[in-house]
Amino acid sequence: MKGLDCLGLVYLFYNKVGINIPDNDGKEYSLEWYKKDPERLLRGIQQVGKEVAIHSEPLQPLDLVYFRIGGAITHAGIMLDKDCFIHVMIGQLIHITRFSPAWKRRLQGARRLI
Repeated sequence: MKGLDCLGLVYLFYNKVGINIPDNDGKEYSLEWYKKDPERLLRGIQQVGKEVAIHSEPLQPLDLVYFRIGGAITHAGIMLDKDCFIHVMIGQLIHITRFSPAWKRRLQGARRLI
């Protein structure tokens, strides 16, 4: 899908299953939204579901996961099972990616919305 990033994928997916994640101001965001407002992603997702204790509780399918990349929490995806998640990297297609040690190091939190 052209123009879709990780945040858009998360919003679209959960919206399709009846869960509205607040987008704060309702305005479109630029490709570098995280430079102007690095907390934008967190503000919306912290208003829904419950926090998963990522160091003591296993992730489950459909958990929303969020990652720190380049110093700020700027990436999100959706767990498909305990080993894979779906996400979009800017300028790329939707990926199903193994939840590797590199991704686990970047993991900052997860929310259980379903």
